[in-house]
Amino acid sequence: MRLYIEESLSQGICLVLNQQQSHYICNVMRLKKHDNIYFFNGKDGEWLGEIADISRKSVQVMLKECIKAQQDEENLYLYCAIVKSSALSNVIRQATEMGVTCIQFLLTEYTVVKNINFERAKSQAIEAAEQSGRISIPEILPPINFCNLPDSQNRNFVLCDETGEGQSPDKVIKGKKNLAIIIGPEGGFSPNELNLADKFSQKLSLGKRILRVDTAVVAALAYANQA
Repeated sequence: MRLYIEESLSQGICLVLNQQQSHYICNVMRLKKHDNIYFFNGKDGEWLGEIADISRKSVQVMLKECIKAQQDEENLYLYCAIVKSSALSNVIRQATEMGVTCIQFLLTEYTVVKNINFERAKSQAIEAAEQSGRISIPEILPPINFCNLPDSQNRNFVLCDETGEGQSPDKVIKGKKNLAIIIGPEGGFSPNELNLADKFSQKLSLGKRILRVDTAVVAALAYANQA
């Protein structure tokens, strides 16, 4: 069992888990005293802990040893149009599993949904990291308008173009660092946005078929992970 926690992690520290985590450990996982739990916070690596005291309201865990050191991650940015909640959940989960370090949602001309629940989004990223073995979570930033993307510095922007004008991954992604993948809404980018994209990004083809946003995220990030 793995848990993300925001406290610092080091040998000998006794962690007092919050009510939600304690409920999960006691009533869902049904762990007992002396059972092991693994912890990570995105900064101090992954740690093995042993349950020192447990009740329905509180769980205390003693940290024993670091089993995996924290390592620097390759920057991988995802800029994705806001979509409906079920697809949005898939985007966050899949981006976390595939190593995205920063997620920022976009407002485009054809975007229908305008807001996201940040608390829920972070919880979904944490859950995905806990389940996938990742020892960090992506940063999730407030949405920005598509036209503000060129102001971002030190990014190799790659826009997934559904119009057929995009190039193959070998020409667009291979060998690039600080990749920033851009995914549009279900209705695609407007002509004005595609013209603007020519000024600061390269266009990537994901094949002949029109993909759902969450499917396009997986396809693009798979290429990015092979860069």
